[in-house]
Amino acid sequence: MKKIALLFIICLTHAGLIAQDDVTIGKYKKFESKILGGEVTYLVHLPEGYENSKKDYPVIYMMNGQSVSAFANAAAALDNLSNERIPDIILVGISNSGVAGSYRSCPDESGSVRGGDSFSNFLKEDLIPEIKKNYRTNDYKILFGQSNTGLFVIYSFLIKPDLFNAYIVSSPMFGWCPQYFMNKTKVFLSNNSSLNNKLYVSYGDLDYVEVLRHINDFKEVLKQSPSSFKWEIDMIENAGHVPFVSLNNGLLNFFSECTLNAERKKLKISEIKSHFEKLSLEFGFQVIPKAGVLFDMAIDCKNEKEYDRAVELFKYLIGLYPGSEIYHYVLGMTYLQKGDGDQAKASFNESLKINPEFIQSKKELEKLNN
Repeated sequence: MKKIALLFIICLTHAGLIAQDDVTIGKYKKFESKILGGEVTYLVHLPEGYENSKKDYPVIYMMNGQSVSAFANAAAALDNLSNERIPDIILVGISNSGVAGSYRSCPDESGSVRGGDSFSNFLKEDLIPEIKKNYRTNDYKILFGQSNTGLFVIYSFLIKPDLFNAYIVSSPMFGWCPQYFMNKTKVFLSNNSSLNNKLYVSYGDLDYVEVLRHINDFKEVLKQSPSSFKWEIDMIENAGHVPFVSLNNGLLNFFSECTLNAERKKLKISEIKSHFEKLSLEFGFQVIPKAGVLFDMAIDCKNEKEYDRAVELFKYLIGLYPGSEIYHYVLGMTYLQKGDGDQAKASFNESLKINPEFIQSKKELEKLNN
């Protein structure tokens, strides 16, 4: 009942914040590419809270971004997963049309891969700097492609492995030049004894023959990878070409340690902090627990009368996510239940510093002062 009442307070507090504008999944942008020699269109989806934040974000670069349905699916996956399970990420959908429509990853009669090479250079020299100039990004980048563009993603990894930290591939069309890719991958792995990238490949058990006929050969080649290179090939049951869950599963694979699962929730607060500090070093940007997860953990401890742990969790939450009158208010209520009126007053006052009109904190202070 207390949890329901608290949710009611939060809903009342934020009732006026319900958006009245149209729902949008992204914004189209255009710029001139020197590498490709013409105008390129891309679509950007920003994570919730981007406008009110000062932090830098990792970026997913998605091929075939001109497909609104595919882009909407990717944006929905990011929004859903970022609630609890993965860091907030900027999504950039690349429109593979016009001058950006050539990314062929198989060699021509001369042995050259002009389309793939040119497009890879475009990503490095044009698009990534364009995104970094216009958005707050950190250096962690993921490249995502499906079908033919999935084949390009693998090609990009083989020729410029350091350009992206991680690669997600759905139903790569190896059938266009299977032996070329198997040989190129073997040579690449033999020449790179230390790789820190991640690769996730998915396909459907009902996929195209161009995928099914060669995917196991690719898997056998990858078994020769150095231990530092993390890869997985995942068959999705009852799925055809380009399984719907490819991006979702790839992100969960990469960021599996970033969620507070049932076991991690039992850790000491110091151990939780240490876990996320190690993740931050691994990824190269700050990785922190999600606010909603910490809040629920603290509320559960409060309701179970584990007041010391609840207080510690609320303080950790406030340190990571300052500026919430609600967090200070609930911390104050926890102190009240613990029997510490002075600390409760201090928390309610902190709440009112953020929002002087926050009625719940006003009422509790009036009770304490009478």
